[in-house]
This record gives sequence, structure tokens and C-alpha cells, in this order.
Amino acid sequence: MTAAETSVADVLERGVGPVLQTTALGRAIVAAIEEENDDVFVDDAGAYFRVFVPDVCRVSREGIEEQLGRAVHLPGDLEVILSSFAGKIKMGETGAVWWLAHIEEPEVPDGKIEKGE
Repeated sequence: MTAAETSVADVLERGVGPVLQTTALGRAIVAAIEEENDDVFVDDAGAYFRVFVPDVCRVSREGIEEQLGRAVHLPGDLEVILSSFAGKIKMGETGAVWWLAHIEEPEVPDGKIEKGE
């Protein structure tokens, strides 16, 4: 299925990703996720962002830092504003990844992600 063929319903049905507080860091993480993943759907509920990406959602520390304009310390900084999440999660010093349970466990990003990787 191409990005053009992916509907919001598909993204929500197969969606994984974080629920983040609406802070500067939360906005930077959302922006990095949008830059590093295809078919991202963000529900801005005012007090929080709920992010959905089909099947696997990845975000790199490098991408977050680029959006935020300062250093970020993972996983600690992410854990502070991560209210909830959909899917399974794995975090490390270089990034985080969320995925559907029936998919093979992906690696945590070790650098900035280019869409389609």
C-alpha cells in the first residue's frame, strides 16, 4: 500500500505511537516523528498529542534535537512527557520505537531516520 492509498482509518486501525504532553519537547518529538515516518496522524487534543503511525513508529534523538534546537537525554526526557502509548515500546539513548505486537521487534534508531527506511 502506498502512502497515497493509506487512509486515516488504516492509520488508526494499525496505529502505534506515543501520547505526549503538549510541551516544547512534545512538539519537537511530534515534528521529528512526522519527518522520520510516513503516514503519521496526530490528534492534537489540547493537553496532549496522540500520535499514530501504521505498524511501526520510530523517532531518533538526533531528529528531536534538530527540531528542539538543544540536547535531549533519552530515554529520561521522553519518559517525563510520555503519558501513554499504543503498541509495544523500546527506548534507548539514541531513540525510541513503537510497534504492533505481531511484528518482529524493530531496532531503536541509532541516528536520524530518512522516510522509507
